[in-house]
Amino acid sequence: METILWGVPSFWIERFPLYYGRWRGFFRRRGIDLMIRYYWGGPELAAAVSRGEVWIGEMGLPPFLKARCDGLPARAIGSSTVQSLDHYLVARPHISKMADLKGRRLGILSAGSCDEYFARSMLTASGLDPDTEVELVPLGCAYGDVRCFSPSPESGLPMVDAGFLVEPFVARGERLGWVRILAVVRDFFPGYQWGIILARHDALERKIDQIRRALEGFRASCREIVENPEEAASFGAQVFRIPKEDFRRALLRDLEHWEIGARLDVQGMENCLNVQKRMGCVPADLRLEGMIEQL
Repeated sequence: METILWGVPSFWIERFPLYYGRWRGFFRRRGIDLMIRYYWGGPELAAAVSRGEVWIGEMGLPPFLKARCDGLPARAIGSSTVQSLDHYLVARPHISKMADLKGRRLGILSAGSCDEYFARSMLTASGLDPDTEVELVPLGCAYGDVRCFSPSPESGLPMVDAGFLVEPFVARGERLGWVRILAVVRDFFPGYQWGIILARHDALERKIDQIRRALEGFRASCREIVENPEEAASFGAQVFRIPKEDFRRALLRDLEHWEIGARLDVQGMENCLNVQKRMGCVPADLRLEGMIEQL
């Protein structure tokens, strides 16, 4: 049995197959004791990969592309379940349209994270200046915490008027009456490859068998979730510490968009790269060659 540390940037439904697969023994049957570690942001995870602390994990494609420009020694080896952009821009109930975000605080994961890219683009498309008319607030480990939208502020938690939430926290916030959905990010970025699974270059040479077995366990977990969503919902409610009703609603809303075979959408990666170029986040001559090793 080999322990594998799987690095991730945030805690949301995209991570559920890791927990479910570990609970159901899909990784252990393949000789893997899976550990999950959070780094709270794509740039933070990229730094851990660069220093050799993590050699396999998941992150958003935009920070991966930027990190590659900065010398990240890793390649994309597969897609996470959330291939299309199932981020939701939510706001307090009295905010009904994008224009109402003027002068408001909008929560993101961290500076340089995918959230910042999305926020800037969506605000600009809606006629707002993200530098002067909206305050972008990095939430870090409070990211995804619906209490940031609570009408009764809690000590130590940043409070925001709007921000990105992902499932199952969208469903939880809706039922509490704290948020409403303003927009879905995929509507602004169609045909876009979002989450990737990455591995360090040296691990792809020295640990390729372990990587393949880890991906087999991941795919097996995804298939089982699709085939048995009720059982998955019961366990997911425990993982995320929310009522089963909320997790079930979240899972069923997202499941139809999941990529369960970990197959990368290469054209979607090109689309993402082109968006990053237009925004000036990566050099205009950057190419995908050498970044992909689909397993």
